Order: sequence, then structure tokens, then C-alpha cells
Amino acid sequence: LAGFEAAALMKPRLAPSNAMQLMWHLDSAWGTLSGWRKALESLYRFVKAKMHRNQDLQDAAWRGPGLLWWYLAANGLLLYVTLPLSGLTMNPSDALRLSSRKVSVLGVNETTFDVRTNAAVSQLERDSWRTGHSTTPPAPTIFYAPQGAKNVSSTYFEDFIQDVYQQDLSAQAVTFRNITVFAGRPVAERAYGKAWGFLSTVECSPTGLSRGLELINASKYSQRPDYTDLDIMLNGAGLSPVFYFPDEGYGVNFSYVVASDRDIDGVGNGEYSNATRNRLPIKGSLEMVLWQSISKGYQPDDGFTKMENNPLVARSDNGSTLGFGVRCTVESDVGTASLDAAKRMYSGFEQVPAVGNITSKFPSSPLSTAQLGHMGPPSCMPEADTTCNAFYGANLATGGVPRVVQMGATELALQVPTITPERLTLAMYKLFGEAAAGMMAIGPGNWTGELKGLDPASDVVPYLIPGKLVLVLLCLWTALTVIPQLYVFRERRWSSRLTAAEMFRFGSEIQDSARHLRSRDLQENDVLRKIPGMVGDVAPGAEKGFVGLSSVPARSDRVYTNVK
Repeated sequence: LAGFEAAALMKPRLAPSNAMQLMWHLDSAWGTLSGWRKALESLYRFVKAKMHRNQDLQDAAWRGPGLLWWYLAANGLLLYVTLPLSGLTMNPSDALRLSSRKVSVLGVNETTFDVRTNAAVSQLERDSWRTGHSTTPPAPTIFYAPQGAKNVSSTYFEDFIQDVYQQDLSAQAVTFRNITVFAGRPVAERAYGKAWGFLSTVECSPTGLSRGLELINASKYSQRPDYTDLDIMLNGAGLSPVFYFPDEGYGVNFSYVVASDRDIDGVGNGEYSNATRNRLPIKGSLEMVLWQSISKGYQPDDGFTKMENNPLVARSDNGSTLGFGVRCTVESDVGTASLDAAKRMYSGFEQVPAVGNITSKFPSSPLSTAQLGHMGPPSCMPEADTTCNAFYGANLATGGVPRVVQMGATELALQVPTITPERLTLAMYKLFGEAAAGMMAIGPGNWTGELKGLDPASDVVPYLIPGKLVLVLLCLWTALTVIPQLYVFRERRWSSRLTAAEMFRFGSEIQDSARHLRSRDLQENDVLRKIPGMVGDVAPGAEKGFVGLSSVPARSDRVYTNVK
């Protein structure tokens, strides 16, 4: 910039108009904080004098720098601001990098997948379901999303079903209800690579009783329906495809029917082995119809009141019992997929059946006992625990907390909330999610496969200022710096830059005028306003020129005695 300044001082259109403006260029003041402050003060006095016309005319005269100085100052200020901002675009962060170190696998693989009982897998699923926690495998194991999925986190399945739940609550039309996840092998640390695992796709929707159900015909019912009220329509059902359960307690009378086009009891051989390869992927559907009414002496809760106006909910003949259904479809398969630890996604799924033929089933495994929700450690026996059923399990899974209510003058009692269609749909999603996690969760472990781990590393991450903003500012500064340099690149210059020695030489040339300087503030001296601010030819008529302060431009083809 100082080199361009020296060349620009020889240009009539760029050079200062007088020596007073040239003084602003001393010591490259256009690149200092003090120089910018003085220029702004000069601008402030000028604007103030113009706005107040009663000011002295001398104050209204512009005594600040010329356009060349402002250009140089703007260029310097731009870099002065950009460089500190660039330090705010990134921040050091701990990170992980891919390694070649194999990790320990803590669960089953294709050779041990069937070496389990259905009861063990189902109990694990239902116990986890009843906790009401986020539906995801125990960390650091996760559900992997399909390649190309958006907003994928370590709780991808839970995020998706909660979004569906919120849309159901707001009565929005949910256009995308099915979710596909890949449950990989349980590991002790975050991993990547190719792994054998369990692939499942689940879709659940709340339905009315008159339409939306395909396995259960519940359009006609009495005030307290029982098993004989139902016409079950099943095609190719398993050994025990239907289960009915009525109960009363904690302020709610309820009964429900569960039906599946596959086994509910889960009795029989495994369905993911080489022997049944021609049946993969396994497709199934499950429906549940729930009736609820408020027990005598209790008041309807908010959920029950809202259901009375829900178009999906049907009323009994006397209006005290409300009923609705939920239908879920499931598709499941086993095989290998490539796992991306950074994106939490899987790709390249290839079907690889398990080696064996014993017990594992899906989607029937979460419903493999007649109590649909064998809950809570150490065990849950229907004969000993009145909450050992699907109604209470679905309540706990979706945060249905009992509340204490007043019964009469002195008696207190517990009342559980009724379950709305939206909550039961969420509970069924969570049940199948726990089933998918449970299929890979237990079994012989502590072995290694093709999965590799991640090692600690250092990284930089975006910080307060967007990097694109700084990049734009740097590009602007580069353009403002380089393009003018090209304009004067090949021209002959009187000096490489404006230095104190050059200013001393100019002062010796105008010694007669310098004697008339009276003020110590150079800006207050009108003498300087009469001296040219351009570096030009002081002796244009002589055989050899002399470079100094002149209004006559110097020529590149002329010989000057004081310039090489």
C-alpha cells in the first residue's frame, strides 16, 4: 500500500490537492488508530460547521485528508477488522478419528443370534419399554439411520416418533410415518465399519373402530366388550394370534384386544436362519383396540375429556366408554451393512441370514406373552401385580404418571391417566423400537469382528463468526489491494515510498513558503493550502527536470536530476 501511495502521489486525479492534505500521509497515518481518529474528528468539525451556518466560514472549509488517504485508510481498516474476526470463526475442539483398532462386541452375531430364548429377549424389551426412557439402544450403541436421512442424531428413532406424536397432537396430517433403522452389534465404544445386524421398518397409525383396522372388526360392541363381541379376521395367523384382556383399577376401567397376523406367543422355530431364508424379509402387522371408561367416584382426566371430541374415538351406547384402535405394520430382516460413525447412518445392506434355527422372532417377540408388557424387574406376574398389563405398560412408556385425587371428605386415591390415540400410537412405536434393540442386545459377547474404533483427536469447529463472512472480507481486501497495484505496476516512480527523508527534501524546496508558517498545527496554516500536494516536475522548462511538489505531472520519458 505504501508503494502504491508513492506512485499515486504522481497522478493528478489521485494526488492530494495541496500540501496540507499531503501532510496527512506522514508516517503512513492512514494505517494507524491515531490517524483514523484525527480524520474522524476533522470530518465531525466539517459536518458540524455545515449544519450550523452561523459558524465561521473558515471552520466550514474542508481540512481533512484527500480521497487517496481515505482509500488507503479504508483498506487498512478492513484488514484491521477482518484479522481479529477470523480468529472467531473457529474454535479448538476435541474430536475422534477413524482408527484401525478393532473393538470388542458385547452382543450376538450371525452365529449366536438364535442361541437365546424368546422369553429372555422379550423380557428385556418390555422392561426397557416400561421405564419410559428414550427409545434407543444403550450407549454407545445406536440405531443407524438410512443413508440420506436428515437430522440424524444418536437418538434418531426417538426423535422421529416424538415428531410424529407432536404432529398427531396438533391434528396435522402426518405424511411420513414409517421409520427404518439398523440395529448393529452392541459395542463398548463408538465404532465404524461393516457389521451384521437387524434391519426393521415400523409404521403405526391411530385408527377408528369402523375403518382403518384390518385384523379386528370392532365396529359393534357393548358397554363392556368381551372376547365374544369381536369378529377376528385373520389370514395365515400363527398359533395364538389374538389376546383379550379386561381390568379395572386406579380410576380407569379398560379392556383391550391385540391381534397379529403372526404368532403373539412366539412359540416355534427361529425365523431369520438359513432354513427360512426364502421368507426374508419378514412382514407382519399388529393391531390393538382399547376401550376405556372412568370408574365410579373418579373425575375424567384431561385426556378423557379431549377424546370425547376426537373423531377417531367411538362411544358406547350409554356414552361412558370410549374406544379406538392403533395399527402397526413391521418389516424386518438381518444382514450386513456399512456403518458411518460420523453421520450415524448405514449403507449397502445385504441380506445374510443367521446361522441356526432356534427361537428369535420379530415383530411378535414384544408380544410373546399374554400379558403384553411383562414389566419391571425382577419380575411381573399378573396374579401378583395389577399393573402387569399393556394398559399400564403403555402409560409408563409415554410418561403417564398417576396422580393423587380426593375421594370423599377424607379418602385419597391414585388415578392413572387414560390413554389417548396419540399416546397409544407413541407407545406402540416405542415397543417395536425396544424390540429392535433387544434383538441385538443380549447373547454371547466379548469378541471382535470387522468393526473398528475411534481414537481421540483435535479439531476446529465453527465458532461465533461465520467463516464465509470473513472470506468475503478477505476477498474484498485482496481486490482493493491488488487491482490498484496493477494500475501503476509498470510505471516509473520517484521513490519506493513516502518517507521522512523525502518530506525533508520537499521542505527544503519550499523553504521560502515555510518561513510564513505561523501555527504549530499544520492543518491551520493556509500557506500549505497554496502549495501543490502532487509530486511532479518542478522545472518543466529545463533540459533536465527536477521532482518535487508541483502541479505539473512528471513524465516517464524525461530525465530528472534527483531521480535515478
